[in-house]
Amino acid sequence: MRAGILAIVAIAALLVAVPSYALSTSASPTPKPTPKPAAHHTPKPRAHQTPKPMLHHTPIPLPVIYHGTARPLCAALVKNVRPVIGMLIQNEQTIAKSPPLLQRYNRDLSDTNNSIQSGADNAERDMTLYHLEQLVTPLVNNIQAAERELDDTSVFPANPQTEDQKQLDELREELLKVLATQAVSLDIINGYVQTQQLAEMQTQGLQDPNMQAATGADMIGTPAPTTPNPMLVDPNQAGIQQNPYEMDPLAVPGITGSVGHTPVSRLIDAMEWLRTETNRRAGILDQSVVQAANSCKANPTEPAATPSP
Repeated sequence: MRAGILAIVAIAALLVAVPSYALSTSASPTPKPTPKPAAHHTPKPRAHQTPKPMLHHTPIPLPVIYHGTARPLCAALVKNVRPVIGMLIQNEQTIAKSPPLLQRYNRDLSDTNNSIQSGADNAERDMTLYHLEQLVTPLVNNIQAAERELDDTSVFPANPQTEDQKQLDELREELLKVLATQAVSLDIINGYVQTQQLAEMQTQGLQDPNMQAATGADMIGTPAPTTPNPMLVDPNQAGIQQNPYEMDPLAVPGITGSVGHTPVSRLIDAMEWLRTETNRRAGILDQSVVQAANSCKANPTEPAATPSP
């Protein structure tokens, strides 16, 4: 994943030169004549002076400004596609932190179960779970922001007609495919975190006599509720179309049943599979971005630019 996406960033960085505003060029002005130093002479008597004719300089032509309109494809590469690629980079860096944290939490949990439980053990385990939880919000924010960029119908029309619009539609689909695999990684991280948090709450409730008296029920064996999908329950998600390439976490090899109750070793295998699949999709996206950038480099503006005085 890292090789494909970072290659895209290098290409996207070159898109800064794509003109998204009016282009302007100026005609080369005629250089002004260099004035010669005045010769020193003795003035003649006023009565004998002869008037000299006035000198007329050739006027300097005014610069001509040419207005050109950037192609929709080139403008969208700078305004929409490049920011989304930046979010994909951030997502990949965030997701890469999850497997070591999952391994550490699983080790801390195993050590706690196999030894006398201490405050230090709990603190280390809770801190690891806290670091896992901190991965969720940046991923949610980036995925939602990227999908908003790609849902701009003024840039990506529903029924593309021109060649530029068709090429933009293909880029949008390939970006959504990469986002879809990253969204599954988010579901796995968030599902595991929330399941462990609920399990800890239940354990604390069982150990607290006041809580047992308040509930009046035995909580042993009560299954954890289904983990909500943060992409569905977030109110800021309203108005954003669902990603047509959204994947079911159960379709990922290694995930069996609830994400929160899948062994950590299988979760890590699932994350690696998702990373490989994301890398494959990013490679296809890489080629499309290079093709679009080369097209804009050759023809950055709409044809038939008209000069204006």
